[in-house]
Amino acid sequence: MTLTGGEDYQVTARRLAALIFICVSLAGAPASASVLSVSSPSVREGEISLEAGAAVEHDAVEFAEYAFEVSYSPTGFWNTALEFSAEDRNGEVAYAVSAWKNTLQFIRQDDRTPVSAALRLQYELAHAAGEADEIAARLLLRHDSGPLSYRLNVGVEREIGGGENSDLIGDLRAAVRYDLGNGLAPAIEYLGDTGSLHTLRRFENQDHRLGPVLYADVTGTLRLGVGYYAPLSGGAPDHTFKITLEHAFPR
Repeated sequence: MTLTGGEDYQVTARRLAALIFICVSLAGAPASASVLSVSSPSVREGEISLEAGAAVEHDAVEFAEYAFEVSYSPTGFWNTALEFSAEDRNGEVAYAVSAWKNTLQFIRQDDRTPVSAALRLQYELAHAAGEADEIAARLLLRHDSGPLSYRLNVGVEREIGGGENSDLIGDLRAAVRYDLGNGLAPAIEYLGDTGSLHTLRRFENQDHRLGPVLYADVTGTLRLGVGYYAPLSGGAPDHTFKITLEHAFPR
């Protein structure tokens, strides 16, 4: 991995400033987003949320992703969401994907059950020329113990439609959060992309990242997240920064 010069870092800084502006601008609307997120299985009936998020990858190729999501829980076990995302590759921004997500919670943690669990089914409609649509399924797990919260997401993805790659792609994410009180919750998050499960590459050639994230309540319903991920394998970018802003409307 090679650290590039100061000019490249200035580009990254400008992008991060733009991301903060985008997130703050969207905060006035209902909000909730999912860029590089480790999702919770928890579903709350009647909740409407909006989320804005962005991630910047600093590597040989500059890449940024911007996402906006709106979600609603019509029941206590079903959440449905629409997500819209754009990508910026070396300064060229394009509308990339529209996604429809459905999360079905089937276990809630209680005195007899140690975890909460849900199944998320997702369809992604690609807008870029030559790109295939995708379907994905993820198992979402969460365990709360005092101020600590543990999350694990295990998923697979597959392209569909013309020109698709029929291989299953593995996706693994994990997080540990500590609630400090006063609306502050530092976390350590891991993001893993194995690539094709049919022709599994060596770990060094896969995309694995780890880093600290700080979540802070701006108001009672508005939460800001800022994080940095370092590479654990050669297939991951040298540096990844993310920012998210979530707002849940009171039920």
